[in-house]
Amino acid sequence: MSRGVSVGLIGGFTAEQWGMVTAIQARSVGVSRVDVARLISDGALEPVDGAARVYRLTGAPVDPELDGIRAVWLQLGDARPGSARLRAADAVVAGRSAAVVLGLGDLLPSSFEFIVDRRRQLRRTDVLLRVRAHLPRADWTIVDGLPVTTASRIVVDLLSASEDGSAVSRVCQDAVQRDLLDPAALEAAVAGHAVRYGAASPAGFVADLLGRHIDGGSQS
Repeated sequence: MSRGVSVGLIGGFTAEQWGMVTAIQARSVGVSRVDVARLISDGALEPVDGAARVYRLTGAPVDPELDGIRAVWLQLGDARPGSARLRAADAVVAGRSAAVVLGLGDLLPSSFEFIVDRRRQLRRTDVLLRVRAHLPRADWTIVDGLPVTTASRIVVDLLSASEDGSAVSRVCQDAVQRDLLDPAALEAAVAGHAVRYGAASPAGFVADLLGRHIDGGSQS
């Protein structure tokens, strides 16, 4: 298959996936492993660092902060294009990774975190998957073609993971400043974590999260 034909066939994927395509997607439109190898040899495609069988069109914009997350999301999918997977998300960026995508706080992810709808296996040690058969649609949003948990869900997940309180506070304050988090709704969301974080009441906990430095509280 010629270079032009191959690039044209995978174009439906790369056009909506940040210039990326997976091997299984390429095969689904008739671009074989040999064809992909030729595209790499010709300089039309390049492997995405750290993401086996995920490729990027050479010259497509690179985002060092988000490309790793995007590539893992593609690895967790099947042959469908990204837009089809967004109709009923099968994998949603979560936790620290979601905070990075939304630009909240200053937490540095130690792994790529996702909520998935069923048990999956990736041959990677830097991916953390939490299985939830149904994640309510109100708990996730779409950011530049990537499904990401909402600010409120990020806060709850970080607290559930016993994240440092001051780090969660920065996430909350950033989210409120950008109108991504409703302070009035925050109390109900975090009420179950107030005691563990040393707060006298849910209302006091919210006050701490939105204004004052707090300790991480007892860890369980």
